[in-house]
Formats: sequence, structure tokens, C-alpha cells
Amino acid sequence: MKKKLLCMLLAAQLININVFAAEFDWAKEAVDYCVEKQILSGMEDGDLALGDNLTREQMAKMLCDAFGIDASIHREPVFSDIEDMRWSYGYIGAISQYMFGGSELPDNADPTEKVSREEFCATMVLVYGMTAANLRNPSILDYNFTDAKNVDSKYKKFVSIAVERGLMSGDSGKLLPKEPLTRAEACSFLYRALSARDGSLTIQPSELGVIQSKTPMVGESAVSLEQAKEWARARGATEAFIAAADIYWKYGEITGIRPDILYAQAAKETGSGKYGGAVLPEQNNFAGIKKYGATGDATEDHESFETPDDGVRAHFNHMSAYLGLEPVGETHGRYQSVVSMPWAGSVKYLEELGGKWCPDLYYGFSILHDYVETMQK
Repeated sequence: MKKKLLCMLLAAQLININVFAAEFDWAKEAVDYCVEKQILSGMEDGDLALGDNLTREQMAKMLCDAFGIDASIHREPVFSDIEDMRWSYGYIGAISQYMFGGSELPDNADPTEKVSREEFCATMVLVYGMTAANLRNPSILDYNFTDAKNVDSKYKKFVSIAVERGLMSGDSGKLLPKEPLTRAEACSFLYRALSARDGSLTIQPSELGVIQSKTPMVGESAVSLEQAKEWARARGATEAFIAAADIYWKYGEITGIRPDILYAQAAKETGSGKYGGAVLPEQNNFAGIKKYGATGDATEDHESFETPDDGVRAHFNHMSAYLGLEPVGETHGRYQSVVSMPWAGSVKYLEELGGKWCPDLYYGFSILHDYVETMQK
């Protein structure tokens, strides 16, 4: 009888394990990682409680453990409701400056309060070491998620940073920012953030969780040359940038690469010819192309071309390395470094430039929504 009862208990445990595995299979890799790194530990009964909602003090502990913040160093919390005998006192004290968007902190932390998706995400981004200045695409939430307006203003920039880097994703076109965060979701966010920090995150633009599209890089322009010039004028472009449109359409016909897309990209890279960054107008560098081997971001780290024609041709040549097309005339040094990449020649769509042309995974989408689509209108 005892033996039969024991077998029944073991069978019940196996059933529970299988149910757990099926329910949280999407987070298995992240959970295993967080357990191994002692970022996530079980409750008093040993259960990981992956479906439970994370509390604010649990968030503080996970973030300290994940990012190596020593909570034993006395940092008095700035909140009046955290008693010094409470188990979370040191953890909350250690991350107080990053909580609630990092500014205008409330008097109370409410340590047992459930944490929302937006609050955890924003706090994680700040603990990671990023600030509002790291935001690349301010419109990423508004364009891609129907409930973007529900994101609290104090969190919006940090949530945007997380989305454009693939640390946080939505669900069926919604971010669900106010929804309580589960312990499994916390593991998923942290796993992505820590993988991004150590360089092992291999997320593709197609995995960002934003509205997906495929805009061919090769083919006919969607607008005429004159439409492109009118668009540039409406944006307050310089006369030199407006004149460069003729050159873009010239090389578009020669190479087959869409000139409207490259002209739009040039508008993004140069501020419609006004530049304002490290690259100077006299460098005729319309695409922010760096010199071969350059790792800095100073003026001298970027290519200089003798004429606007040379600069536009270099832009098309540089893109040809991504698309697997033959360059026109003599190539520049950076072209050689691109064609040596394992993914060289594999790009077919504008959206695929993210993470390749530059680290911004949303880069291609930004060119499409903020430039190409406005040109077409």
C-alpha cells in the first residue's frame, strides 16, 4: 500500500513538472540562466513561482543580484516606509536612485506592491547604466503599439530604449505597460539585458516585437526625383542636399538600388544636409561612412570624398556590399571591411539594416517610417 501511494505521489510530481515546462517553456532558457547565476531563487517551499507577480522589493533584489550591486553596503533608502530591519532594506537602498524613473521619487516605496512591466523595464534600463540620452527612436512606441499612450511619461523614454534594443517586446501590437510583471517575465527581461551587455545577444530586427514590414532595397523608386526634392525642401534641407538628389537618382539607375531609400537614409545621417555632428559638410560624406579600421567617432574617423558625386557613389558602393551587388568604380576602405562580414550580400530589405549598418536594431524601420513614408506622402 505504501509503495503504491509513493508511486502515485511521484507520478503526480511528474505531471506537475510537465505542466510547468509547457506553461513556461518560452522562458526556460532565461529562467535556467537566472537560477544558475543565483538571480532567481525559490520561495520558502522551493517553488520558483514563475507565474507569481513580482513585488517591488523582489525586483530590487533581482536587479542587485543581476548587475552585481553589493546590497550589504549601507545605503539608506530614501523612502520613509522601509524599516532598517526589513529583509529588503539593503536592496532597495542600493537601487533607490533608479526607481520610479530615477526622478521625483515618492515618499513611500510600498515594497510589497506588485511591479508593472513598465516600471521593471525602466528600472532595469537605468540600473544597466543607460540614460534618456541613449534613446535613438523617440517614436518607436507610438508607431508600433496601440496602447503606447498608456505608458507613464516618467517611464516612456526608458521603455523605448528597451524596445529598440530588443530587451522588451510587446504582444499582438500591445505593450501592456500597466500589467503586473511575472517572475518568469522578469527573468526574460534580465536575460536579454545581461546578454546584450556581454555581447552575446543575437536578436534580429525581425524579433523586435514591433510591426514588421519588408521594404525591398532594389527596384524602382516609389517617388519621382522632383517629389524627393520637394520633400527635402519641406524639411528645410540645404541647397547642397537638394542638389544631391540628382546624383542619387543617377546612381540609382546605374546600380538598381532604390534612390529614394538611400536619399532618405542620407537625410537621416546628415540632418538633411545640415550635419551638426562629427562629419562636416565639406567631407561630402552622405552616409556617415567611417574610415577602414576607425573605432572612434571624431571627424578624422570618417571618410572624406572630393566631390558630392564621389560621396554619393561611395554611399551606393557601401550599400552594394550589404546587398551583394557590384560596386561602381573605385571603392573606399570601409567597403572592404563590410564585404568580409559573414552576412555580406545577404540584405534584401531596408528593415534588415538594423544591427548591421549600425547597432540600432530599429534603424531600418526608422528610415522607413520617419523618412521614406513621409517622402511618399
